[in-house]
Amino acid sequence: MYVVYSDDHNLYYSFSKTFGQTWSGPYPINKSPSNTAIFPWSSAGAAGGLDVIWYGTDYYSAVHPDNYPPEAARKVYFSQNLQAATPNSPWTQVAASGVIHYGGVCESGVTCTGNRDPLDDFGVAVSPTTGLAAIIYTNDQFINSTAEPATRRDSGSYVCTAALTNSVDCSHTDIAIQTGGSTLNQRKHHFEIDEEDFEETDLHSDGGHAPEFSMHGTNTGNSPITSITAQISGLPLTVSWNKAFPLQPGQDATATTTTLPLGLLITVGGIYTITVTVTMADGTKETQTTSAIYTLGAGLGL
Repeated sequence: MYVVYSDDHNLYYSFSKTFGQTWSGPYPINKSPSNTAIFPWSSAGAAGGLDVIWYGTDYYSAVHPDNYPPEAARKVYFSQNLQAATPNSPWTQVAASGVIHYGGVCESGVTCTGNRDPLDDFGVAVSPTTGLAAIIYTNDQFINSTAEPATRRDSGSYVCTAALTNSVDCSHTDIAIQTGGSTLNQRKHHFEIDEEDFEETDLHSDGGHAPEFSMHGTNTGNSPITSITAQISGLPLTVSWNKAFPLQPGQDATATTTTLPLGLLITVGGIYTITVTVTMADGTKETQTTSAIYTLGAGLGL
């Protein structure tokens, strides 16, 4: 879990590995030439993967960004961290656009009295198939190219001209698409776990409640997986798989169990370490660790 925020001049993020119960951070994100950074948006991928965008400028002043002078040339910046759940891990940073606005930008929403040309149609999304980022943003510059023709406002009769550049009359929406570099769907394991559920159910034979754990994943490697074992809080977890092994490359499988190890104490809201060990056809073993929170199943109350 990540939270990204600005202090009006720089960006920071914090992360939680305990479903928001405890946090690490803050850790800085932006660096020169983005000496000022505002309006952050983010998108997370596989564990540790985080993309962040913002409006940045090489200009810096102690005054509020609302009051920045015209020489503050703002661009869209894109930053990526593939180890964001590790303190002080490195960020890449590139400008994803040319200049989209000069001067101040009001951050006060509907109460703004300053410039609001960048608007709120700003965000980043990651392709579920390629992991490449797509950014949508506002540009108030007069471009008048084939890709960005001069625009006309829906209200009023103004057409964007060179004389009206850097004003709302030239505001239009642009899209930037990542075409290369690292992506958020880079595979870190041969068996990628994409879903875990650990909940209290009403499946017990005597009508009472019972815990149920399930896990789903895919063989994302190039070699068959001959076996997968699991532990919960260091204790062996016996699970049933819906697919027979070996699990071939590209195949997915789901494991379930309603039987937990003796000696394991569980409470609703408790967080438990899940350790999964995969054995490949050549005997190579790969271990990964995740966390699961014990919750109440649908229809169950406290």
